[in-house]
Amino acid sequence: MPDNVSAMPEQVSGSEGASDDPVGGRRVVGIKDVAARAGVSWKTVTNVIHGRPNVAAITRRNVERAIIDLGYRPSLAGRQLRRGRTGLLAVSVPDLATPYFTELARAIVRRARADDYTVLIDETGHSVTRESVAARGYTVRFTDGVLLSPSRLSGTEVAALQTDTPIVLLGEQAEPGGLDYVGIDNVASARDAARHMLTLGRRRFVFLGAEIGPHRKASALRIAGLQAALAEAGTDASLDYIETSEYTRSEGFARAREAFAEGGRWDALICASDMVAIGALHALASLGIRVPEEVAVLGWDNAPEAEYSWPPLTTIAPSMEEFGARAFQLLAARIADPAAPPRRGLVSHHLLVRASTLGSTARFNPAVPYQIWHERPEPGELIKEARQRAGITQRALAEAVGTSQGMIARYEAGAVSPTVRSLERILTAMGSTLRLDALPAHLR
Repeated sequence: MPDNVSAMPEQVSGSEGASDDPVGGRRVVGIKDVAARAGVSWKTVTNVIHGRPNVAAITRRNVERAIIDLGYRPSLAGRQLRRGRTGLLAVSVPDLATPYFTELARAIVRRARADDYTVLIDETGHSVTRESVAARGYTVRFTDGVLLSPSRLSGTEVAALQTDTPIVLLGEQAEPGGLDYVGIDNVASARDAARHMLTLGRRRFVFLGAEIGPHRKASALRIAGLQAALAEAGTDASLDYIETSEYTRSEGFARAREAFAEGGRWDALICASDMVAIGALHALASLGIRVPEEVAVLGWDNAPEAEYSWPPLTTIAPSMEEFGARAFQLLAARIADPAAPPRRGLVSHHLLVRASTLGSTARFNPAVPYQIWHERPEPGELIKEARQRAGITQRALAEAVGTSQGMIARYEAGAVSPTVRSLERILTAMGSTLRLDALPAHLR
């Protein structure tokens, strides 16, 4: 189908006939008009609209030309009346300026599109009123279901507001209120963060991001995980926490600068999000505190910005594609069976280690299972060694990863340094893995 013709979801197919526009007096083009112009049945037009393969090429071109000539647009209202579905889903998140929510929404859109759903994005702005509107399924029922990430309402409060619109909660829910929900295992991921810091010899922990307010969702679970890891280790490690009103760069900067300027002597700073951690890195730099020599810093979410902070940020990285897919699957199942018992989906995560905790001890080497970005990376030698080991040419490698032979040559010569993601993709194409070099004895 041409780029200027939208492939609408199956549930949003056009009306079978045509009608007059009640506002402008114009005649609305219907699917039968398109069929008549193209000389086919209306079912064939539907197949073309949805990109189904069982249409001859010449027939598809004729239908697409008729759609363009007539200015046809499928009717949402007509399909909703006939099938009781709109083919629309709503994703409601607190803040689209936060990379975590943006990446999550994009992952949901990609998965929903595979099942012919269109996704509408709603930003609540951390407003109780806006979250309540989403919890009720909005004032006009235009969506088949809602994926809601509440920051002000608890799961129990959302459940109390819910009408007949299916809802799946996204993110940390200490009290899901009998609703389906999807999130990462915050306790387990916090344990991983604490164990990493303990392995590095850190003992004076502080958690930046203890939420202020009645619904301390993520922070309460993560603090519990940190406490559990420290208790299991049986060390003399201590844990303090710093409250924040929001998970932003500015809040991370302000709270970290205030706490460390007042004499805080922690050597492990674990932040509730990468945005908070990036603000904290700036605060520590402004105070002349070296990272990670004096304070190791770790965040959550694997925001794209974290890779390019200074130093690059160690982070807990949830699988966003898995998150989006699981959320969509739970909502689709709830739409199909509203009476089913509530389901819980936990998304996998991994610790992505970078220089904010390991500093200049980090090197690229496939011998140790961590991914790392280093202040002075030497990935060219690693690419060359892996390529020679795999017995492939620079040209073959370039074709495998979608770049030029010249760029591979520049990488190997050290003229250009790839990002961690690029390096990981290159090594994966050769059957290798991006890992961390053997640590010095005092860090093993």
